[in-house]
Amino acid sequence: MNPITKRHRRLFAMLYFTFGLGIMSWVPRFSEVKQNLGLSNGEFGTIISTGAFGVFFALLIIGHVVHAYGVRIVLIISGLWMFIAIAAITWITSPVYFLLFNMTIGGSISAFNTAITAQAIAMEKELKRSYLPKMSGFFAVGTLATTLLAGIAAKFISVQIHAGVISAISVLLLFYIVKELNVILIPANKSDAARDAVRFAQFFTSFKIDWIVNLGLLFGSLLAFSAGDWASIYTREELGLSKSLAVIPFFIFTIGIITGQLQYARFEKKFSMVKLVKWGGIIGGVGMAIGVVTGRWVSDYSIWAGVGIASAGFLIGGLGCSFIGSIFVSQATRRSKLPASVVIAQMNSVNTLIVFVAKTIVSLTAQLTSVTVALLVPCLLLVFTGVFLRKEN
Repeated sequence: MNPITKRHRRLFAMLYFTFGLGIMSWVPRFSEVKQNLGLSNGEFGTIISTGAFGVFFALLIIGHVVHAYGVRIVLIISGLWMFIAIAAITWITSPVYFLLFNMTIGGSISAFNTAITAQAIAMEKELKRSYLPKMSGFFAVGTLATTLLAGIAAKFISVQIHAGVISAISVLLLFYIVKELNVILIPANKSDAARDAVRFAQFFTSFKIDWIVNLGLLFGSLLAFSAGDWASIYTREELGLSKSLAVIPFFIFTIGIITGQLQYARFEKKFSMVKLVKWGGIIGGVGMAIGVVTGRWVSDYSIWAGVGIASAGFLIGGLGCSFIGSIFVSQATRRSKLPASVVIAQMNSVNTLIVFVAKTIVSLTAQLTSVTVALLVPCLLLVFTGVFLRKEN
């Protein structure tokens, strides 16, 4: 790898920002997408969760593809399709076609995420300091920007036009950044590429399930997935806000994630990883649970008081889970002798399946009870995340 300059680090942070900006462009407007499809909460939550199948099938090969062909080609191909598909899916009104497109989006996101994470870990080793949590913070800044834009755009344009414009901007940024970063991106391993393009056999023969890391990652990340899927629906249906204001709790949640990730370097100087994960999980899970439940109850008397309390809970939840995922990803790569891209793909393939099961449980809980009760499931898991890192150490 060529020397990493300050400009390279800024451009790489911008790539994470673009990733968050593009893939989250339609998420704050899920309530409108659900209405266009004519689905119930449980049906919509389940069909959104099917993106996990696309993720899983992509992860069967993508780790080795990144290792054999390099980061650049994977970023370009997966990123291009990812943004095009997100722009297109908002026009679909058939649940069947929506499901198929959603799975391809999941696959392209997993490919892009594997490539960009492998690159971040390689840069982390080159720079000899913690780097992945900070980059995740820039991803969160992108989601924050797109959430803010969604709240403004909802008053003036449809979700289709909104997602299309953001996707077009994201594609242009992607091409420019990858071109400028080409000299430091992980190159193709020509001997591996010539010998075997896909290498299914090696994926399975080298496959190892690290249950401590995978369960810790599930417990620590489900809240972020659930907030993305259900925050705007919770705000509209449980608190009674309009679609243009329904993004407020998720916006606040993202601020919490950004703050925690960008301040991680400062936190790790004062506290061990075990304490950070343990207390981050407890404070985040309990704080968000109290905020969501109390906010729903208070909204019957004052909508804005309920929104304020719920938003405080989302803020605490975002802070608590902000850096936990990055810590477990870093732990996984340290515990294996395989290339980082392969480890990430194997870990994410397992995590995708168990997250799918967990998200389905959350969806069924929303259908059978309420969105408020459903959001308590990931809060409860977050509280117990520290158990897995304690076992690791």
